[in-house]
Amino acid sequence: MSWPIIARRDWRNTAGQRSTKVLLGLVACVVLLAGYVYPVLTQEPYSTARFTGYAVGWLTTLVPLVGVLLGYGAVVEEREDGSLLLSLSLPISREDVLVGKYLSRSGLLAATLVISLVVAGSLVVYPYGELDPLPFIGFVVLTVLFGAVWTGMGLAVSLAVSTKRRALVLGVTIFFLLVVVWDTVVDALGLALEAVGLVNGELPEPLQFVVGLAPERLFGRITDGFLNPAATVDGAWYLSEWVALVLFAGWLVGPLGFAYLRFRGEDLS
Repeated sequence: MSWPIIARRDWRNTAGQRSTKVLLGLVACVVLLAGYVYPVLTQEPYSTARFTGYAVGWLTTLVPLVGVLLGYGAVVEEREDGSLLLSLSLPISREDVLVGKYLSRSGLLAATLVISLVVAGSLVVYPYGELDPLPFIGFVVLTVLFGAVWTGMGLAVSLAVSTKRRALVLGVTIFFLLVVVWDTVVDALGLALEAVGLVNGELPEPLQFVVGLAPERLFGRITDGFLNPAATVDGAWYLSEWVALVLFAGWLVGPLGFAYLRFRGEDLS
C-alpha cells in the first residue's frame, strides 16, 4: 500500500505553499473571530453547545470555498505535467493516488478546523460561558466532515478533467451554484410563492426537502437537530436530522466515488 507515502509527500508539499497558508489562515481567523464575538453579539446563556448554532453561519460559505480550492489541483496538476504517469509506472495504483491525496488535503483542513474550534470554544467558555463538551465535540467532528465533503468535491473535479484551468473553473462553478446561487434561488422562490398566495411564510414540506439537499443546509439541519439546544427541527419525517445525516453521508462519498470510477478507466496519456 503506497497511499501513506503519497499522503505524507502531498501534505508536505501542499502545506508549504503560500496559497495553502493563506486559505487555512483565513479559516482559522474566521473561526476564532466567531468565538470572540459570540458572547458579545448574543444573549445569555453562553455555552459551547449554543455556539454550534452560531458558528454554522460563519462556516457554510468559507469552508466550501477553501475545500474546493484545496482539492481542485490535487491530481490534475500532476496529470498535466506528466508526473502522474510516472508515479503510476511505479508500484502505485490510482486508488493509492486518490486515498493519499484525499487524506492529505482534507487532513490539512481538518487540522486547521479542530485547532481553531478548540481555541474558539475556550473563548466562549472564558470567563462567563459554560463548557458542554459532547455537543461541542460532535460539532467539531461534523465540521471536519463538512470540510471533507467539499475537499472531496474539489478532488472529484481534479479527477474528472484533464487541465488545471478546467478544474478551477468547474470547482468554482460548483461552489457558486451550490452555495451562492442555491440560497438566492431558495429565497427568491419563497418570495415568489408568497407573493402569489401559495405559501404563507414557509415553503411546502416537499419543497423544503428539495431545497434542503445542498450540503450546507444539511450541515445546518444536523447541527440544529443533534447539537444545538436552542434549535429544533420540525416537519415531516423526511425533514428530520436523521435523514439529513444520511444525505450528508451521500455527499461525503458520492461525488468522489463517481469521479474515481471515471478516473479508474480513463486513458491518462
